[in-house]
Amino acid sequence: MNNLFELENKYLQGQIMYYKGTPIMSDSEFDALEAHLKSLGSKVVNQVGYKNKDYDFTHPTPMLSLSKLQTESNEDGSVNYITEDFLKWFKKKENIVGIITELESVPKYDGNAVNAIYVGGKLTNIVTRGDKTNGKNVTDRLTQQFPNTLNLSGVQLSDTDVVEIRCEVVIDVRFFNDKYGQGTETNSSNPRNYVAGVLGSDTKDETKCNELIVMPLHLVLNGNHIKLNNLNNHQSLIENVYIKNFPYGDYESIIDWYIEVRKKFHVQLDGVVISLPVEYRSFLGENEHDPEWAIAIKFIPEEATTTVADIEWFIGKTGEFTPVIQLDPVQLAGTTVRRASGYNFGYIIKNNIGVGAIVSVAKSGDIIPEIQSVIITAEKPFDIPTECPHCNSELTFDGIHLMCNNIKCKGRIAKQLSSNAKFISLKGIGPRTIEPFATDFEDLVDLIVWARTQGTSSDIEKYGITNNSRSHELFVTAFNNIKTLTYGEVIVLLSYNNVGLKLADLISKMYITGDADFSGHDRSIVEMFKDDDVRTRVQSKIDSLVSVGIDVEVPVEKEITSDTLFVCMTGSPKPFGFATKKVFTDLIGDRLNEVSITSKDCQYLITDDLNSKSSKMKNAEKKGINIVTYGDFVNQFGN
Repeated sequence: MNNLFELENKYLQGQIMYYKGTPIMSDSEFDALEAHLKSLGSKVVNQVGYKNKDYDFTHPTPMLSLSKLQTESNEDGSVNYITEDFLKWFKKKENIVGIITELESVPKYDGNAVNAIYVGGKLTNIVTRGDKTNGKNVTDRLTQQFPNTLNLSGVQLSDTDVVEIRCEVVIDVRFFNDKYGQGTETNSSNPRNYVAGVLGSDTKDETKCNELIVMPLHLVLNGNHIKLNNLNNHQSLIENVYIKNFPYGDYESIIDWYIEVRKKFHVQLDGVVISLPVEYRSFLGENEHDPEWAIAIKFIPEEATTTVADIEWFIGKTGEFTPVIQLDPVQLAGTTVRRASGYNFGYIIKNNIGVGAIVSVAKSGDIIPEIQSVIITAEKPFDIPTECPHCNSELTFDGIHLMCNNIKCKGRIAKQLSSNAKFISLKGIGPRTIEPFATDFEDLVDLIVWARTQGTSSDIEKYGITNNSRSHELFVTAFNNIKTLTYGEVIVLLSYNNVGLKLADLISKMYITGDADFSGHDRSIVEMFKDDDVRTRVQSKIDSLVSVGIDVEVPVEKEITSDTLFVCMTGSPKPFGFATKKVFTDLIGDRLNEVSITSKDCQYLITDDLNSKSSKMKNAEKKGINIVTYGDFVNQFGN
């Protein structure tokens, strides 16, 4: 297969679909592909625009693209702001118009551009950018977002005056992730493509249309830009205007400011647009491709394009094998990326990922990078393994999950042991050290007891540790350093599927006090722990830990008084100055009793964002539960 030919076709198709309003990749994926093609010397990246027979509505003035500067990562991970390039652009403009004391900045939204057109103050059409001259009419999709009649502050409109409100159409990221993102029924790839689909669909979905948000960027009167604050008569529009003015010498500071804003902004941003004040724009005008008075500064790419070198696969504690995609090394946000998550084997097969496939990868927090899209599939499909390498059992594949169903499989038990070793912070005990013990120990509790009673003997040799060696000393010390465990932690160490510490603490409360609120938890798991055999097993394990000198803390039922505060917490308290939730709860004291949002006792939902569209927020609003921030709650109830 001619990879260059395939890449060029993919690029051209991406460009066509972008201008049609139904993009098949994100902006960052498209940029990564464009950069890759440039490095290969391809000429297709010089093609501009796309004509479409559906673009039968003409813009009063062209909706042009922006010239761009791409920030980069330095080797030490700091930001290369491309300051010299920006100053070169700015000084060129200043040499034309004279001294410029202040510049204007707005977020560069990762959305879909539209133009709301008013004639004589009355809305006539809302049109997508299209090929910059003509676009698709989407008036019926955005009637709730724009006023039918426009009144501008300080401007008396005549019957022939033409006003354009240039906007980006976006969706609240948190709302999107909750309702349409990965893992939901809709399982949409990203907010931008979802918005494009709502606008470009042949049929109108009114509910989805009403979920869209318009972010005004420019206001044009009879072909000349005027200030956006002329929209002051229209609160629903002006409240979405985000402008920050700054002197050109503060260029790097303004980029830093937007980088911080981006981390908690409610819609996707991929850069900053810097513009000259409106009084200079008509004089400077536009060239064939972009306005001369504005430039986009793009954030450091969070995605990169590279080639698949191999696929490795690792067993988890449930017996499912997870593929890890080995990549040709690529620079991404200041680090070298060599591997990415493969999700599951269904994903590998469905997307034909194998050696030679070209993929777009992105970072998500501090976790392993993830595949965003498959740009070119593999020539040779990946062969699904049929036999477990740990126990030789036959593997099952249901089209999504590749499983070893042998509950005695050494590989899955070893994973359980090593995961739990991390959970209780066994220093110096890594997966390689602990895996040989999987032959004889099915849970970490039994291994703890053995290590504290027989770990000093020569029996340690059969597990690959030399008797009386430094590694032997570290092994024994790690287990002997365990002084205290909570009842809930012991339950977690027994490796029941889908039982984390929060649920385990509730189970321990049920065992000790007979009362626990399991709202929002899997009822089948709760019923399993009510079984006498399971309860007996848990108690037996606790007794064995106590017998080797480990103190197991039993939950104490909180006293419920008239001062007790029943709360559900969501988000992080860090924006309000509290390093952890424990720091926050310590300020409230024993009055605080955390419950599920579905609990009949819940009085407060404490959040880091009052504008969140999450299911917890909706539930709280529906039930009339008080919604407050972490800061406000401490101000009201803190000690």
